[in-house]
Amino acid sequence: MAELTIIPTGAAELHLQYDGQSEPQPAYLELDLKNGRLYADTDSVVGSGSPASVYYGFDRRYGIPALTGEAADRLMEEIRPLVQRILADWEEVWDGNNMVARLGDDAAEAEEEIEEIVGRYENEYDVDPADKIAVWDLDGAVNGQEAEEYDITKDTSDERLDEIALDIRTNLAGCDSDSRTVNTVVVEGLEEYLQGLRDNAGADDEN
Repeated sequence: MAELTIIPTGAAELHLQYDGQSEPQPAYLELDLKNGRLYADTDSVVGSGSPASVYYGFDRRYGIPALTGEAADRLMEEIRPLVQRILADWEEVWDGNNMVARLGDDAAEAEEEIEEIVGRYENEYDVDPADKIAVWDLDGAVNGQEAEEYDITKDTSDERLDEIALDIRTNLAGCDSDSRTVNTVVVEGLEEYLQGLRDNAGADDEN
């Protein structure tokens, strides 16, 4: 039996969206049965398909929504006892074609409980909104007047653009009726949009 090691997510956010893709990549918790590692990650593969280690059951994946790193770390600690039951009750067997991982009865029950726990995060009413990452499209996040509102010129520094982006994301962040901490907001393309406003201001000055 491999000893459980939980790899902290830390400050990282479980959000990844490739250029040209309309949706973020799926996020998940992954349990490496052979090495006893549990960690949170996003799928680097666009479309269907999974690594052989997942297909044959040696790496167990449990889908979760885009969470903050802190929320993912708390979730992994919550399921720690269940993960330990899985690590203590599985074996590598030949299925007639390949070596695969087979869970024992107790491990299978523990995995069902894990899936129930992570399933809560799909229901926004059961989870603190501060734990989730709110993803906005650029068109819905900006109004086209940011250059005037924030006085963006050709001389606006990168640091000031970062401050403006933070202000826009903060204004988009929702707060529930109990005034819990606001969501972490991701706006795809926001930094590039603000840089474009600065570039356009410089071009206007030259004309």
